[in-house]
Amino acid sequence: MSKLVMKMLATGAAVSMLTLPGAAPAVASSLGGDSVRQAPAEASLPDPSSDNSSPDDSSDAASSAADAEAAADAEAGPDAEAGPDNTADKTADNTADKDASAQAAAEGTKVQLLNITDFHGRIAEAGTQLASVVEEERAKYAAQEGTAGTGFLSAGDNIGASTYVSSSQQDSPTLDVLNAIGTQASAVGNHEFDQGIDDLTGRVSSESDFPYLAANVYDKGTTDVVDGLDGYTTIDVGGVKVAVIGVVTKDTKSLVSPAGIAGLDFGDPTDAVNRVAGEIEALPDDEQPDMTVVEAHLGASSTESLGDAQASNAEFDKLVSEADASVDVLFTGHTHLPYSFEAPVPGEPDRTRPVVEAGSYGEYVGQVQLEADAEGNWTTENSDLIKTEKKSYDSPVVDEVAKIIADADEKAKVPGSVVAGEISEDITRATKDGEEDRGAESTLGNLVADALKDGVEGTQLDEADFGITNPGGLRTDLRCDDIYNTEDKCEVTAAELSSVLPFANDHGVVTMQGSDVIGLFEEQWQPADASRPFLHLGISDELEVVYDSDAAKGEHVKSVEVDGNKLDPNKEYRVATLSFLAAGGDNFSSFAKGEFELSGLTDFETWVDYFEKSTDENEKVSPDNDERQADLAKDVIDNGDLTVDLAAPDNGIEPGESKDFVLNTTAEAEVPGPVDVTVDLPEGYTVSAADSESAGAQKAAKSETAKAPEVKVDAAAKTMTLESIPAGASDVAINVTAPDDASGEVTVEVGLKAGEGEWWDDNPLPVSHEFDATAQIGDEANAAAGDDGGVDGTSDVAGSDADSNASADGGAGGAGGANASGSDANADGANADVSGAASANADGSGVEADGSKDGGDLPRTGFEALNLVAAALALIVAGSMAVTMVRRRKTTV
Repeated sequence: MSKLVMKMLATGAAVSMLTLPGAAPAVASSLGGDSVRQAPAEASLPDPSSDNSSPDDSSDAASSAADAEAAADAEAGPDAEAGPDNTADKTADNTADKDASAQAAAEGTKVQLLNITDFHGRIAEAGTQLASVVEEERAKYAAQEGTAGTGFLSAGDNIGASTYVSSSQQDSPTLDVLNAIGTQASAVGNHEFDQGIDDLTGRVSSESDFPYLAANVYDKGTTDVVDGLDGYTTIDVGGVKVAVIGVVTKDTKSLVSPAGIAGLDFGDPTDAVNRVAGEIEALPDDEQPDMTVVEAHLGASSTESLGDAQASNAEFDKLVSEADASVDVLFTGHTHLPYSFEAPVPGEPDRTRPVVEAGSYGEYVGQVQLEADAEGNWTTENSDLIKTEKKSYDSPVVDEVAKIIADADEKAKVPGSVVAGEISEDITRATKDGEEDRGAESTLGNLVADALKDGVEGTQLDEADFGITNPGGLRTDLRCDDIYNTEDKCEVTAAELSSVLPFANDHGVVTMQGSDVIGLFEEQWQPADASRPFLHLGISDELEVVYDSDAAKGEHVKSVEVDGNKLDPNKEYRVATLSFLAAGGDNFSSFAKGEFELSGLTDFETWVDYFEKSTDENEKVSPDNDERQADLAKDVIDNGDLTVDLAAPDNGIEPGESKDFVLNTTAEAEVPGPVDVTVDLPEGYTVSAADSESAGAQKAAKSETAKAPEVKVDAAAKTMTLESIPAGASDVAINVTAPDDASGEVTVEVGLKAGEGEWWDDNPLPVSHEFDATAQIGDEANAAAGDDGGVDGTSDVAGSDADSNASADGGAGGAGGANASGSDANADGANADVSGAASANADGSGVEADGSKDGGDLPRTGFEALNLVAAALALIVAGSMAVTMVRRRKTTV
């Protein structure tokens, strides 16, 4: 034995055995913790069912049976007639059954399989822990009596989307770690294609001591597995031959840059598994495996039960329910969810097989322990997910892994420790139930889009109109407490920025039609066979999008605005983005209709530049907590759960006088806040706080049905924030003062929108709604009512939709009329004086006057009070007002 082989045995590295004439195909040996113990060949394993059997007896019996089968075949001949009583037919049937299990492991043979998936180069975070679990479980299993050995496999995404220690060195350190642990085979994941098929079949494969398997990755237009990858391989696990078939999700075609896979087709994974299973069954007897395992880079999106898991993903369901019965174990991946199920074997209701996914990032090791029965089938003795956190095990393999990681970390620290900028607070991806949610808006996604747009400046390209990025490109968060080396809290290093965008995509600009931009936002609703039903694009500050998630396919997008102006479907727009999206990645095919110009930068370089620019300007990078895409289906005003009115003061306003405009809300149920209210006034008019005496009088006047919401006033920020909107009716008084020289009429506009609550994509008021009311000023108001005459006023019941009219009779003043809109007011008497008239109407930004959903302006962080020229702004809750002679009309937006 050579010194090199001796060294590899000592360290637990994987060894490829040469194929000799007449021998089985080359197999990789597991040389981990139990590899020093050579398990006996399968024919010499004792038969637990016979107390008197010996290894030699067992071998002789097997040989005799094989001879008898051969003789029966020869005697029956190829033309033997079939029939229920035909001896030759029965002999042939028995022979076929024997052949199918000719290489089956002897009854009682025990094998352990360990598995990982979606490691994504997390060597610095979990490398030694992963190695410790694998080595410890190998050793523990080897110590058990009658066990053959342990195999170590992967379901793909070993590399790509890696953290900086690995990604800064093209993931070579990760491959070194997997080699040291003794990985025997791996399915390709979608991220193995991040740098294209040539990189995978060239550099990556050459640096891997294990084969990459891709039974459903074909040369375009064929079903021939692409050169450089294998459909399956056979590994040796302590003398047991294990066939490993590898497949990857069909979604791969939309998950990686199309340019790198232009010559490939991704076929149906289960069809590929069954095709290869047939090929394996057709092998000569001496090449037949004892066990068949599938490594599938596809998985379930729900883990509550096997039924829920199957219902969550069509590819997963088909694999579990239709993969050939010869498959003994299904290892899955891609969805990053840990689960372990036992699923029925199709066509064999009395048998089950394990279905396991080991989470992601090396947090778990999947473990399956199996035992062969008398028919050559494998039953599950144990199936588990072993957490790797804080695991440590004394082993030469673990020591070697630790050294690989330490060397890689040292090389990465010099460039990675450079501080690029500082954040004011955490900037994160969207989450749901503690897990990343790519179907929701995130502050990180929007910030990256800002950086992509900003990054065009200073390049040879013309300026971009806005930026767009995909949620799958965001691989970690930016958090103040994450420290890479010796930087201060909230400082962000190059390594941390690389971890967010690790793919090294090319940066550039796509010039595309406005109609195609609308198409992009419609394509957020993914095809029916996609692994995720909705992907929420990150968009830059210039864009505002309103959509309706309840609308029919193709009709979700209601409004797209660029810098406050409606997007023109017939105009060209320049969109800063990444090469992945520009080529139509993630099923955003509308991008591919445009022309892509490269800036010469990568996404990482643009990202770093954005932070360094902020540093140069002595600014911290902060998240924008305002929603840039709003869902009208969540809007309580749009769906009718909340109605809002704004009523002008009953008797108008005299010059220099202060009067209350009343905002009335009627809610089916409490609307959670905060809700921001802003006021827009003509020049010279001001809004001021009511004094405490007035406020007290108003509170005393409140009716039981008009409740006051809890309110917080911030004059400096020009906002009034309602903590919530109570169920039922509630009134908020807005005190307006007219200038001394006021005349004519005044229109007050009030905006309503959800404040800075933590409800991304679950927002009760995602779009702003504006309500306005107009009051007459001074003499005009009095003249309208009739100065000298008594008034005979009439009124409908409060809240009806007909106009109210007041007529004046007698006296020299003639007659006057008043028309007002508001809410819930009754006439206070038949002969009340009317000294003024008021009218009010309302419309909602983003909603047409007829109530149609058209979208509109989405306010920025805080709430902007447009055209408000006031020395100070303070708003206060006031009581419901005794409004006489004017019936208010309720307006639903």
